[in-house]
Amino acid sequence: MTDDSYTYSGTFTGSQFGGPGSHFTQHVTTSGQSAAGPDPDLVRLEALLADLMTRVAARSDEIDHPERAGRDAQELLDEAARPAAERDTSRIADAFRRLRDRLRPVADFADSLAKLADLLTKFLPS
Repeated sequence: MTDDSYTYSGTFTGSQFGGPGSHFTQHVTTSGQSAAGPDPDLVRLEALLADLMTRVAARSDEIDHPERAGRDAQELLDEAARPAAERDTSRIADAFRRLRDRLRPVADFADSLAKLADLLTKFLPS
């Protein structure tokens, strides 16, 4: 088994996803990449979170503290990127719960959150 190491950094513009023209950019670098390439679940998680944060930016006037949604999304990604043996699944669950609660007032986020919840089960123990 290959132990992949991931480093994530984000570039945040605007008011931390909080206003018109704000956007979320995620930069991923990997080391020790396995022959199979990057973890497809992690790549998919990154894409779902980037899409969600784009939607948050577009609807930031309807969300209390949209910058906190960005922080929760980053925590989800950071924790999911850890090797399974080091992953703190309670942090994943807590960050998702906070993100879901922050976005609940905007019904349009339901589909994105359902896809995210389904994928997060791959990062939690069976």
